[in-house]
This record gives sequence, C-alpha cells and structure tokens, in this order.
Amino acid sequence: MTKNWAAFAFVSVLLLSGTPAVAASWADGFKACDADGSGTINRSEWTGCEAKLDPTMNPTFTMMDKDGNNSVDQDEWAGAERQKMAIAKGCKASSSSWCPCQNNPDDPECQK
Repeated sequence: MTKNWAAFAFVSVLLLSGTPAVAASWADGFKACDADGSGTINRSEWTGCEAKLDPTMNPTFTMMDKDGNNSVDQDEWAGAERQKMAIAKGCKASSSSWCPCQNNPDDPECQK
C-alpha cells in the first residue's frame, strides 16, 4: 500500500510541476510514446520516451519492430509487453547470474 501511495505522490508532483509524467504501466506507455498520435511509434518517438517507462528490461526498438517497417504498432507493442513480462518472470525464477536482480534482490525494481 505504501509503495502505491509513493508512486501516486511522485506522479502527482510531476504533473503539478509541469514535468512529463512517467507512464503508469507498459500498456499506458504506448499513448505516452505516440507523440504525434499516428497510432504507431517511430524510432525517434521511442528514443524520446523510453525514459518515461519502467526501465526494467525494456525491449529494444528493433526487437519490438517485428515487421521491420521502422515503426511499432499496437500489436507489436502488446507483443513487447508479453516479452517484457516473460523476461521479468524468468529473471525472478533464475538461479544464475544473467538476471540483474540476482545480484540486487533488495533493489525496488526487482520487487515488482
């Protein structure tokens, strides 16, 4: 509960300060990244908004752009979300060192 309250407070402060807010979830991130409202995210939009998303193991633009047309549509974005969740789940269950959370289990990013 405290974690949710802290996140709410942080986003509220950003909104009130005029600073662009961090997307609440990966799914919400599509709207945050689609700066021109075209329904797709191009490479420059991704570069400009990647920092607004949860930084834990984000896929690269090239990994998301499955059809290679230099833009990510909503289907590709949804696929990237599934990939991100699968990697996070595998990371938590990992017993080897490929996962950054193995070396920092107390890191708040590893608690999600």
